[in-house]
Amino acid sequence: MNLLEVRNLRVTFDTETGPVEAVRGVSFQLGRERLGIVGESGSARR
Repeated sequence: MNLLEVRNLRVTFDTETGPVEAVRGVSFQLGRERLGIVGESGSARR
């Protein structure tokens, strides 16, 4: 039995130059494993 299942996750956000796909088609299942996703999301320079 999975604790969490994600299928075909997509994240898009609008910018001044048009939409940007930040995440495209990510799928995963979590049972008793541990998963960490690390990246630069949320950091922006203006």
